[in-house]
Amino acid sequence: MKGSKQPRRRLADQAVAIGLIAAFVCFWEAVCRLGLVSALVLPPPSAVAREFYYVCREIAAGGPMRFDLLVTLYEAVAGFLLAVVFAFVAGTLIAEMPVLRRVMMPYLVAINAAPKIAFAPLLVVWFGFGAGSKVVMAALIAFFPVLVNIVAGLAGADPAKLRLMQSLAASSWMTFSKVKLPDALPAIFAGLKTAIVFAVVGAVVGEFVGADAGLGHLIKQTDYQLDVALTFAIIVLLSLVGILLFYAVEWLERRTLFWAPRH
Repeated sequence: MKGSKQPRRRLADQAVAIGLIAAFVCFWEAVCRLGLVSALVLPPPSAVAREFYYVCREIAAGGPMRFDLLVTLYEAVAGFLLAVVFAFVAGTLIAEMPVLRRVMMPYLVAINAAPKIAFAPLLVVWFGFGAGSKVVMAALIAFFPVLVNIVAGLAGADPAKLRLMQSLAASSWMTFSKVKLPDALPAIFAGLKTAIVFAVVGAVVGEFVGADAGLGHLIKQTDYQLDVALTFAIIVLLSLVGILLFYAVEWLERRTLFWAPRH
């Protein structure tokens, strides 16, 4: 009985969510149709849908927007991978060396508290207007969620398992690879799923500051042209890119953590 109720409840929740979204879109359309809001400020969903169809058609046909999409996708994924590598090394050292944790964590927290967008002009000066500055910007924003979850995951290993490995005279590497890292993987993947979305944000922020290609650059152009409907369509496309990357990481999590219980 309990197993049969769960799919039914999940379908009911999805129906409620779809209904709320549909009601919001209808309200938005009605407000725009009645002229309560200027189309230059907030275009109706129907206009956004038309522009989104145009964007998808141009991408499918191999138009300039496909290149912009691929540029942003490359910057986000490259920045995410760069962040993962550095965060894994730094997080492992911090978790395994208490002295390093006490010394470095306050500085890392201070850097994390600084608004990342403030670094964007400096990154353009240091790495140029090409893809390098956008990759570094994406990595900078994606770095801290991964780092924090790696440190928390490694530090939260099961004490009973650690005592067992100690009683077996296991080496530090054996304890790390057989106990700490597997126990930390759920927390690490939670950080990865957050970081991949942040990487897209970082790539777009970098393109806002200085770029000649990418979806962020395209949004700036449509803003200058007061083509608000196309701007919204590109934002929807960016949201879909973030969602697809999120679910790609989630798929990898399911393949890696096949032994973990599903909720």
